[in-house]
Amino acid sequence: MTKKLLLVMALGVMLVFAGCGNGEDAAGDAEGWADGTYEGTAEGYAGPITVEVTIEDGEMTNIEIVEEDETEDIAQPVYDELPGEIIENQGTEGVDAITDATETSEAIFEAVEEALEAAE
Repeated sequence: MTKKLLLVMALGVMLVFAGCGNGEDAAGDAEGWADGTYEGTAEGYAGPITVEVTIEDGEMTNIEIVEEDETEDIAQPVYDELPGEIIENQGTEGVDAITDATETSEAIFEAVEEALEAAE
């Protein structure tokens, strides 16, 4: 009888601790960023790319490319598509780089992540 009681108690304790999370969502981004506008910079193909990420009510609402020196024809699809996809996804995880503009895409991802770290 005591072994069963110990087993039940151990399972109960495990269930209690299993409910304790680390404050992250499934995408790995911290939930509830602090409201404000945050800047991040990362190295692109032709130089640094700087973005401003706006957080309202704990969620990303806008990503603006504020400084870049990439080749316009190649980078423009990145600027047109990635910010919206990142906002829709509320993070960079699971968002694919734009074909033929991988370095520029990766720089946008890194710059956004840097800005989000500042918002934590």
